[in-house]
Amino acid sequence: MTSQREITISPTTRIEGHGKVTIILDEAGNVSDAYFYATEIRGFDYFLRGMEADRLPFIISRICGVCSTAHVLASVKAIENIYGTEITETAKKLRELLLMGQIISNHSLVFFFLILPDFWFSKEEDPSKRNAFQIMRENPEIGRKAIALRSFATKILDTIGKREVHIVSAIPGGLISPLKEKEREELLKAAKEACAITQEAVSLGKELFEKNWEEFRKAGDYKTHYMALTDDDAIEFYEGKIRILNPEGDVFSEFAAQDYMKHVEEKRYEWTYAKFACLKALGCQKGIVQVGPTARVNVNKKTKTEFANRELEEFKRKFGSPTHATLLFDYARLIDLLYACERTRELLEDESITRTDTRVKVKPKGGVGTSVVEAPRGTLAHEYALTRNGRLKSMKLIIPTQVNSAAINLNVKDAATEFIRKGEIKPGLLNRIEMVVRAYDPCIKCATRNATDSLKVEIRNHEGRLLKILS
Repeated sequence: MTSQREITISPTTRIEGHGKVTIILDEAGNVSDAYFYATEIRGFDYFLRGMEADRLPFIISRICGVCSTAHVLASVKAIENIYGTEITETAKKLRELLLMGQIISNHSLVFFFLILPDFWFSKEEDPSKRNAFQIMRENPEIGRKAIALRSFATKILDTIGKREVHIVSAIPGGLISPLKEKEREELLKAAKEACAITQEAVSLGKELFEKNWEEFRKAGDYKTHYMALTDDDAIEFYEGKIRILNPEGDVFSEFAAQDYMKHVEEKRYEWTYAKFACLKALGCQKGIVQVGPTARVNVNKKTKTEFANRELEEFKRKFGSPTHATLLFDYARLIDLLYACERTRELLEDESITRTDTRVKVKPKGGVGTSVVEAPRGTLAHEYALTRNGRLKSMKLIIPTQVNSAAINLNVKDAATEFIRKGEIKPGLLNRIEMVVRAYDPCIKCATRNATDSLKVEIRNHEGRLLKILS
C-alpha cells in the first residue's frame, strides 16, 4: 500500500495470472473509485494471423496452462463450423470427457488450494498463515484427497488428450485416436473414487459456508445479467444454446452459439490490458453480465446427474434464483465439480465410448466460424476468419474473465468502500478484496489481449526511480 491518495494491492494472490488492484481516495479520504486490472500483454490475436488452420488449436492452447483444454475444444469447433464438418458421436463423447477433466482439474485446484483458506480462516488471520499448506498441516487427509482429485483429472487429460497439459489429441474432424477398453476400465474405477471425494468436498464446503454465511453475504450482492450454455434447461458444457437472464431472472434472450458475437461486444479501457465484454443490446453501462458457476446455476433449472441436481435444488431453495451474492460463486463451483465427476463416470460407463470411429475427413475452405464451450470460469467464445487457402485472417476471442471484469471492478469498489472511511483503513481490507476477486477465479493470462495506444514502457534506474515513460 503506497501513497495517501492511492492504495495499491499488487499482486493479488491465489489467482491465475498477474492482477493488481488500485483504490483511489477523494480529498476526504473516502473511496472514489477502484480498479482491478491486468498488468501484462499476451497478444495471441495478433501474432497468430497467417497461421495454418490445422495448427491453431495446438498454439492457441498456450494462451493458458490452466484452461487450455477448453481453448483447444473451442478452437477445433470453430474451424469445423467453417469447414461444415460433423464429427462422430464417439468423438463428441471423448471431447466432453476431456472438458469434464478440465473442470475437475480447475475446480479442485480452486476449491482446495485457492479459496478453502478463505472459508477456513477468519478474514483477520495473518496472511502468512492463511493458505492451503496451513490447512494441510492441521488436516493432512484434506491434502491427500485434494491431490487424488487433481491426479484423476490429470489422468483423464493424459489418457485421452495425450498430454497432461496442452492436449494434442483434438483436431478438426475429431480425435486422433480412440479410448482403449483397458483405459476406460481404469478411468471408470478412478471416477467412482473421485465422485466420493467430491461429495465430501461439497459437504465440507457447505458446512463452512453455513458457518460464515452472514459474513460472506456482505462481500457483494451486485445484480447483473447472467449468461451460460443450456440444454433443455440443464447445465451443459460442450454444446447447446446460449441463454441470458436479466437481473430479475427472466429470459432476456436465447440464441444459437454461432450467433454469440452478435449479442456480446468488447470494450477497451486505457488503464488495463484486459478487454471487457458486455451485452451489445444494452451497451456496457447497463449490459453488465456475469458468467461462470453462479451464472450456470441461475440460468439453468437442473443438472442431468443425480447428486449434482440435488445440490442445485438445495442451492436454489437456500439462496433463491437468480442469486446475486458474489461469494456464492465458490458454492456453485462445487456443484459444477460434482456434476463433472458424475458426468465423467456416466460417459465411462458407456462402453460405446471405446468405438474406433473418432475421426472424419475434413474439407478445408475459407469463411467465418464461431464456437462456444463452457470453460471453468464461464462461457468461452472463439471466432475465426480463414482465407481460401486455410490461413487465419483474423481471430476474436471472448474470455469469461473479460465478461466478468465489470462486475469484479464493482465488487472491488464496494469492498473497499466498506473498509475505508475518511482515510482510515479497517483491518481485513486486503483479505476481503482478494476474496472477492478470487470468487470469480479470474484468468488474467487469457484476458490480457489489449494492445492499444495505452501501452507504456517505464524506464527505472537500479533504485527503482522512474526516469522516463515511453508511449
